Amino acid sequence: MKRIEKGVKMPKYDFKCDGCGFVEENIMSFDEAELGYLCEECTVGVMRRQFSPDGTVFQVRWVKPKVKEKMKKMGVWGNV
Repeated sequence: MKRIEKGVKMPKYDFKCDGCGFVEENIMSFDEAELGYLCEECTVGVMRRQFSPDGTVFQVRWVKPKVKEKMKKMGVWGNV
């Protein structure tokens, strides 16, 4: 695995070994993350990138007045 230079912004990815199930977080480029790498715990399995939700929440801040009226009539305005 390559060492990342200080000051270079790289994404963090979660990896899980397909052999022993070991999980760790690593910083690497997108292309390197796609390939995976050898597990350091069992030295047999391959660490594969895991996909997980990032916790982004989208909220309604601005709504057209007509849409807001329709949503109120439907009873869903306060539930958004």
